[in-house]
Amino acid sequence: MKAFLRYFSLLILSLALLSAWIVAGGRADFPASAAPTFDAGIDMTHRDGIDARQPRIVLLGDSMVEENVDLAALSRALGQDVYRIGYPGSSSAMWYLSIKNNILQAAHRPKAVVILFRDSVPTTPTYRVGGKFNAMLDTLAGADEETLLQRAFLASMNPLEKTARQFLPAYRLGYQARDSVEFLHRVAFPRLLLHCNRRCVDAAFLDIFNFRTIAPPAANDPVAQEEAVLYSHRALDFSAQVRDSFLPEIIRLCRENGIQLILIRGKTISFADLPEPRGLDAYIFDLQDYLTKNGASFADLEADARLGTGDFIDRFHVQPEARGTYTQMLAEALIPLLP
Repeated sequence: MKAFLRYFSLLILSLALLSAWIVAGGRADFPASAAPTFDAGIDMTHRDGIDARQPRIVLLGDSMVEENVDLAALSRALGQDVYRIGYPGSSSAMWYLSIKNNILQAAHRPKAVVILFRDSVPTTPTYRVGGKFNAMLDTLAGADEETLLQRAFLASMNPLEKTARQFLPAYRLGYQARDSVEFLHRVAFPRLLLHCNRRCVDAAFLDIFNFRTIAPPAANDPVAQEEAVLYSHRALDFSAQVRDSFLPEIIRLCRENGIQLILIRGKTISFADLPEPRGLDAYIFDLQDYLTKNGASFADLEADARLGTGDFIDRFHVQPEARGTYTQMLAEALIPLLP
């Protein structure tokens, strides 16, 4: 017992001295914010693209938007110009920022914003935030993003974690060091050697690891584990999740600016050989009901049998030759919903 108390006392003393050294050297604020901080710079590429193209429709989403949709064919099928905003690996936090800080900052106002999504992503605000995803969020987040910080970060932290982030600089600095190392090898070196900025790097990663050159993840793969959060009992309880998600804010922003919001559940083969998670059907029903009551629209491509497992590279992305069919399915779902 004495040995443990000695060890514990030395640990507390070491942490206190390390924290004092970090604060005295100006390496961290004290007390700090429990949530991450973002710089004031916002990438306005898509705001400028919308003003240049002046589309009637903006298609927003993750890599499914990039990989599965033939944009020119979709525009022809709808008879309206469609502008695509795809952030590979993104989720509802990034889509909220894109609408708030890019789409609504454009001088041209599109008539509709279409979000192509998967399952419970619209109401799981903590999905794909934190760690490596913060660098992506920082491209669209300003210095003052109270809604983002509260819903994506603070709401899911327990009191102990909040206290550690605020009053233990060493704890917080560890996350910053990890993010800095990742930034260095992922972005800084390409920028220095190849004059390739973050957007260029993201595009290059998508081209190289483009779901055609890598094997589908195994059940115990980190990607599969990351997806599991979308099908937890908590995530599929729509009524418990929706209020604290980004969905109400996305709806409000679109409604107040005269934009028709349309959510399309994309076709996937996530459960082609597995039983569908209990509660997913009820979640989708509640989502559709909520959208309808709040003036938004919904369509579901999941049950469309025109694409099977052989048409997919992995669970979410179709073979190049299947893009035409996927695009046609999307167009048919959108036609009756567009303003």
